[in-house]
Amino acid sequence: MKFTIKTDILEKSLNMANLIVPKKSPLLALEGIKIEVNNSNVTISTTDLENEYIAVLDCEVFKEGKAVVPLKSIQQIVSKIDYPEVTIELADNKLLLSSFGFTAELTTIDPSEYPEFTLSSSKFQTLLEINSEELNEGIESVVYSSSYPDDSNPVFAGILFECKKNELSFVATDGSQLAVRKINTDCQEQLKMIIPVKSLKVIQKYMEGKIEIQVENFENPQTICFKNSSSFGEIKVVSKLIEGNFPEYKEVIPEEFEITTVVSRKVLLDAIKRVMILSKSKELSGIVIFEISKNKMIVKSIESELGKAKEEIVLKKKASKELTITFNGKFLESMLSSIKVDEIELNFIDDSSPLKINFVDNEGFLYLLMPVRIAATV
Repeated sequence: MKFTIKTDILEKSLNMANLIVPKKSPLLALEGIKIEVNNSNVTISTTDLENEYIAVLDCEVFKEGKAVVPLKSIQQIVSKIDYPEVTIELADNKLLLSSFGFTAELTTIDPSEYPEFTLSSSKFQTLLEINSEELNEGIESVVYSSSYPDDSNPVFAGILFECKKNELSFVATDGSQLAVRKINTDCQEQLKMIIPVKSLKVIQKYMEGKIEIQVENFENPQTICFKNSSSFGEIKVVSKLIEGNFPEYKEVIPEEFEITTVVSRKVLLDAIKRVMILSKSKELSGIVIFEISKNKMIVKSIESELGKAKEEIVLKKKASKELTITFNGKFLESMLSSIKVDEIELNFIDDSSPLKINFVDNEGFLYLLMPVRIAATV
């Protein structure tokens, strides 16, 4: 095996693979990547048996072959190579990397130890095509509400993709918060799929341009594939769908609210960040209190050994009544950092009911957060 490839293309591919490969595994081969060279390109793949990454990349081929090598080692080496091309060769069970005077020799893993079964061997059907900007925005708008990386409840460690005619909804929850983002698409099928956040992180961070979403069975999908073709090759991220019943989230969204007001997203975000600096008490770290009156809202911390802080925000829409309510400020910070609008609408019922946040002029986003009961926490 011997080929020459552009260093930046190889580095990007290894970085994507790194988000899939297990950090620690009883099977050493699963901590590696498989490199396969045919007469015109190189295929780089890795799997954790639940998620799989495959990249078919353009390169100059001198000799066909395959090898399995620890990902961490080759990734660290390639990231430090400044020359635009790197040549990789397999010789005597060693992987040799060379680039403009630099050479490295890596110990390989026996290819027979690498899993033979691949998720990508399924026969997929195209569900829809979507621009990466829209897909990434949908994921970004809700992913903070999932429990990932905590997967003690796998359903909460995924994002629900809910397809209807001409609409795709992204939904995530961890039991305390819920986020929903809807976008218009050309989807013609009706189905629901819970997709692991682990794979979606790869797509969100690295895929660009048009992305084809495929499933192997519209009636009962169990595997999903995200396919992206670029000027330097083809990339696939394939995942087993998460089994289980996603909560009936629509049933927990209140229909009516007592208080509705409007604030600047950035002003509220900055106030929460500043107040949380002193919200450091052991039991109530990150807790913020909203004190709402007619024309203003005070965001304040609970007094701790470090002190206390508060900030006054002018409401852009007058509140109909007063209310004091307490929240996990870290949840609000993540949400407000992930959406990209100037103004948001805040909807309250009472101090024990959830807060609903939505865009002022767009019905495509909804966020629900349960308040914190301080008496039960202390």
